[in-house]
Amino acid sequence: MLCLRVFLAERALVPIQRSWNKQQQFVADASHELRTPLSILLVNLERLFRHPDHTIEQESQKISVMIRETRRMNKLVSDLLTLARTDSNQLQILSEPVRLDEILNRVADQFRELAKLKNITIETSIASPILMDGDEQRLHQLFVILLDNALKYTHEGSIKISCHPSSSFVYITVEDTGVGIAKEDLPHIFDRFYRGDKTRSRTGEGTGLGLSIAEWIIKAHHGKVRVESQIGVGTVFHITLPLKRKR
Repeated sequence: MLCLRVFLAERALVPIQRSWNKQQQFVADASHELRTPLSILLVNLERLFRHPDHTIEQESQKISVMIRETRRMNKLVSDLLTLARTDSNQLQILSEPVRLDEILNRVADQFRELAKLKNITIETSIASPILMDGDEQRLHQLFVILLDNALKYTHEGSIKISCHPSSSFVYITVEDTGVGIAKEDLPHIFDRFYRGDKTRSRTGEGTGLGLSIAEWIIKAHHGKVRVESQIGVGTVFHITLPLKRKR
């Protein structure tokens, strides 16, 4: 009887231990990600302090680096707070009528100027109007993450956005002609801090948390996401969202 109780107690502790290990890993990863921009900031500040005789151009370069890393760190902290709120169920998804077509067009317009600087075109095929139940702010965040991700890893070609409804669902695709994702990396792209192979991670951009947040937003809307990719060809995100949220 005692052995059985010990066995049951140990089995009950397994999920708790897994959760604890997961939290420890998350904290370790977050600390590592924060350490890099902080180190870069510190090095550049020390150089400015030690070499006050530097030219304005030299100082401007260092300040530019510090601004970039500060923005990166700010984005990382923001993403960490978002994920912390999702883990503790403190982040609620609204369910109200929204125009999905307007959200998508707005996000596409937001990225067009930046895409032009890289000689990349953003093409859209979006039905109108598309009315659905959802959280406008979070849906906007979802598509910002996906387009930012596509633009980050696309060096030439195009990004295509399509959105078409059926009677009960709306189907969205975000397709790019970027570097692609290796087959072995695909199952992990929504994992926190996962950046895949060196082709995608060497840019040093991003926080490694965006797609985790994107997946959470999709699931919170009772939707599904599927990803297809081929190295050197590009990546397609297929998203399905219900037009009416379950009450």
